[in-house]
Amino acid sequence: MKESKAWIVFLGLIVLAGLVAWGFQLKEGMVVTNMRNPFSWGIYIATFAFFVGIAAGGLIVSSSVYIFDLALLKPLARIAKITAFASAMGAAAMVLPDLGRADRVYNLLLHPNFRSPLVWDIIVITGYALVTLVSLYIDVLPDLFKQKSRLAFPVGGKTEDEVLEISRRLSRVAAYVGLPFAILIHTVTAWIFSTQVSRSWWNTAILPPDFISVAVASGTALVILVSLTVKGRETFQQYAGAYRTLASISGAFIIVHFFFMYNDFMLRWWWGAAHEMEPLLIALRDYTWLHLAEVVLPFAAMIMFLHPGTKNSFRGLYAASLILLAGVYAHRFLLMPSSYNSIPLSLPVPGVSGELWAYPIATGVYNPPQDIFVSFWNYVPSGVEVMVTLFPMALVLLVITLGVRYLPGCYESAVKASLKRTDEKTVSY
Repeated sequence: MKESKAWIVFLGLIVLAGLVAWGFQLKEGMVVTNMRNPFSWGIYIATFAFFVGIAAGGLIVSSSVYIFDLALLKPLARIAKITAFASAMGAAAMVLPDLGRADRVYNLLLHPNFRSPLVWDIIVITGYALVTLVSLYIDVLPDLFKQKSRLAFPVGGKTEDEVLEISRRLSRVAAYVGLPFAILIHTVTAWIFSTQVSRSWWNTAILPPDFISVAVASGTALVILVSLTVKGRETFQQYAGAYRTLASISGAFIIVHFFFMYNDFMLRWWWGAAHEMEPLLIALRDYTWLHLAEVVLPFAAMIMFLHPGTKNSFRGLYAASLILLAGVYAHRFLLMPSSYNSIPLSLPVPGVSGELWAYPIATGVYNPPQDIFVSFWNYVPSGVEVMVTLFPMALVLLVITLGVRYLPGCYESAVKASLKRTDEKTVSY
């Protein structure tokens, strides 16, 4: 209990520190970040895409319980909904600092440009958060009714069996609504990238299905990670079947992701056009270690998830989930450098046939002796950016912690198992 409260206080302090850093950014302007005109999206958008993905994956897992009758996963469905809702909150919180003038966000609501994918992303994220919250409420309704909570007022006057039946029927309806939302939320996020015609690295129809495959893999990994943490070693064998199923799902969708990613690489290499090869070479040559991280870490997680020994290992599943989430985060970040450092504007070189020079782009900052014009920007997040990014990350962990700690049906099983083991020891003495 004390450890749980200390963890909540710690996360609260991180959230506060992130908000202070964001306040400093609002006061000084976006110049405190290391983003510039040639590199206008950075760690903020990478983190946003990361959270949208695991949010979608969480609801896909919980919806599958009712749509595909995966009864084995039902004990973990509530945790999946909590992780989905928390991740949606993190995504919404992350996009605000990237807007710069968050105080003007109301213009998106008053004067929406429906040709902008950002408007649709805000609509889908808001709808997704509401659907997830309603789905979670329906799931815990029988427990709230048993506790005679005021939050169970919609089913006042019903019997316990009637409430269970209402929850079961509405949960199935929520699953059929939630699954399309989960797919749509990450599809629209992918469209934000893939509709940018001037960015050949993003301008591909492969991006939306690849985003969804990564979402299922990473969202499932987060459900495994949180479930293992909450349920503990004491109940591992009790939920072993569910863990094995989730591990197989995550491992399989990593394979799908690799197919999409390297299929895109293959097509760029095959035609060998300069405008297609340049972003690929930037990723492989200038960001070699980051590319290795986005490949090696998910590949290692895939092997671990599909290996029978790891599927039945508490530590193995825990490690595989962490490794995959780290690899997916590297993958999200690497969306940016290859695209922004491939300058889409060029001019022919006089007297040289077929030779093109990239137009240099003004950084927007006059700071001698640094160059005002650049054709390559070695973006590394500033300290302010890192601190601001910790805000939504800590917020996600805080919402998950509070959810599994205080919502019925999540934390109790681990506590009861621990107490039962203690009672058995007492009796044996």
